[in-house]
Amino acid sequence: MKEKTKKFLGWTGLILLILIPVYLWFAFGDPGGFATYEDSVHSFGELFGLIGMTIFALTFVLSTRIKWIEDLFGGLDKVYLVHGLLGGTGLIFILAHPIFLVLKFVPGKMALAASYILPSSHWSTNFGIIALFGFLILIWITLYSKMKYHHWKFTHEFLGLVFFFAVLHIFLIRGDGAEGIIFSGYYIYASIVSIIGLGAFSYSLFLKNRKMKNAVYKIKEIKHVGEVFEISMIPEHKPISYKSGQFIFVRFYNEKLSKESHPFSIASKGDNLELKIVVKKLGDFTKKMIYLKPGDKVSIEGPYGRFNFKNHENRNQIWLGSGIGVVPFLGMAEDLDQNFKVDFYYTEREERDFVGINILKRAEENSKNFRFIPWISGKKGRIDIHKIKELSRNFLDKEFLLCGSPGFKESIINQLLEVGVKKSQIHEEVFDFR
Repeated sequence: MKEKTKKFLGWTGLILLILIPVYLWFAFGDPGGFATYEDSVHSFGELFGLIGMTIFALTFVLSTRIKWIEDLFGGLDKVYLVHGLLGGTGLIFILAHPIFLVLKFVPGKMALAASYILPSSHWSTNFGIIALFGFLILIWITLYSKMKYHHWKFTHEFLGLVFFFAVLHIFLIRGDGAEGIIFSGYYIYASIVSIIGLGAFSYSLFLKNRKMKNAVYKIKEIKHVGEVFEISMIPEHKPISYKSGQFIFVRFYNEKLSKESHPFSIASKGDNLELKIVVKKLGDFTKKMIYLKPGDKVSIEGPYGRFNFKNHENRNQIWLGSGIGVVPFLGMAEDLDQNFKVDFYYTEREERDFVGINILKRAEENSKNFRFIPWISGKKGRIDIHKIKELSRNFLDKEFLLCGSPGFKESIINQLLEVGVKKSQIHEEVFDFR
């Protein structure tokens, strides 16, 4: 099945699932729900709440890293983009839920309106308020906070608790009258949504690592060059099967490092027994990699991602990498065969910042169809499409693969589109799990 078809099925499936409560409300609810202004705003409030809960349950499903879900959306990096989009959309619906419920009391019954959104002796309402503010805080942290990865990951684990308070709210707010007032079968649907959401969250947090045995590797060699670590690992038992350009979640068993797993691009050629990652010191966790030593055990989950030159029919390609975004290209350069013709532009500010330069030069020596073009922006200025066009012929007929900082990719993509390159010819590694 083609990637576009899979993505269409994935998005269509999500939208249909999100619209299920709307269908149930209109098919089995009160037909007079929009007869008056008061009825209308109240009905919208109910619908927004149901849609918001459904969306959040689906975000938990998307975060399970289940293979067939990744396959549907064209890679785990794309799944997490969808996950983030749904999280923001769900928050909008959750916010709209109490706002529309109280509109029917404004301005004549402000005290009654306040009882819907302020803490009171009614715990059914209080649970909803706790859930609302919990969602607000945690989604704000995800979208706007610059806190360190392990701190952010810890706060994200509270989403399950917040969802649990929302579950209490949707079951208790109406008491025994909800069955008839919202729609027939309301409690059945609410139960299904609750089980899916809490089940997916519990699976990700508690069960996945126990149920799925991650591959066990041990560190063979560590090279520490400047701000970069090159870590080579060999399997303890059965190795994982992977393609160059993919990424893995890695957990190091070293007393100096925390035990949470972190995503890293694979720097070795596909299915090579010796698995390599290249890590730049960017935060507290990566700075502590100085304490890693040969023989340390490593847990590997994956591989994930679809960033690979062989995934595209067009064999004339331009690769563009910046900074640590060079890593997935290192293995791909080693995997490259004579059927592909590639120009690889790799940009760094200073010459000393280049990573894996020997691998890339060797790949250029071994293949007449691979051209490596290092670009030192501190001397030549920032690379742009006009400079690339001067060096790479038949520019509009090529496939473009990009990996690097968000600013670098956004700039290049916008320039490509401006000069007539089709969006379908541009492929980026997103690799952002916040």
